[in-house]
Amino acid sequence: MKKLKCLIVDDEPLALQILEKYINSLDSLELCAKCANAVEATIFLHKSTVDLIFLDIRMPKLSGLDFLKSIS
Repeated sequence: MKKLKCLIVDDEPLALQILEKYINSLDSLELCAKCANAVEATIFLHKSTVDLIFLDIRMPKLSGLDFLKSIS
């Protein structure tokens, strides 16, 4: 079974930790990166592709929803 490549984008360290633990507990998911904000995620996505993004909605500077609108 092919694993889904995942990206976590969240500005809260505890949320990053919880999501990472959850993803690592599932055989069907592979964590590719963790980003603390949308700018970091944008840079990562210019270099790599993912199948699934765990995205925080409320983040400083650029909200999760605005970030989502900016990617293809």
